[in-house]
This record gives sequence, structure tokens and C-alpha cells, in this order.
Amino acid sequence: MDDDAARKNDIMLMIIGLQISVIGAAVDELILLLAIGPLFTFAVYTNELRRRR
Repeated sequence: MDDDAARKNDIMLMIIGLQISVIGAAVDELILLLAIGPLFTFAVYTNELRRRR
């Protein structure tokens, strides 16, 4: 996968993580979904660090 495609994939993952976190914040029964957003962000961050080496 080229660099641009990898970055677009990372952006999509962060958007999905944000949307899931918002749903978790809005619905009381789904409060555990709040942890998904930071996990996606952490995964994208570590992937970017590996890509820059």
C-alpha cells in the first residue's frame, strides 16, 4: 500500500472511532464504546510512527 492510501485508511479509522465514541456517549447502555475511539487513535498513531522509520 502506498503512503497516500495508508494515510487515507488511517483517517477513515479515526473517523469511525470518533463516530463509535459519540454513539457510546449518547446511549447509556453502550458506554463501553467510549473506549473504542482512543484505541483507534492509538493504533493510527503507532502505525504512523512505524511508517516514519
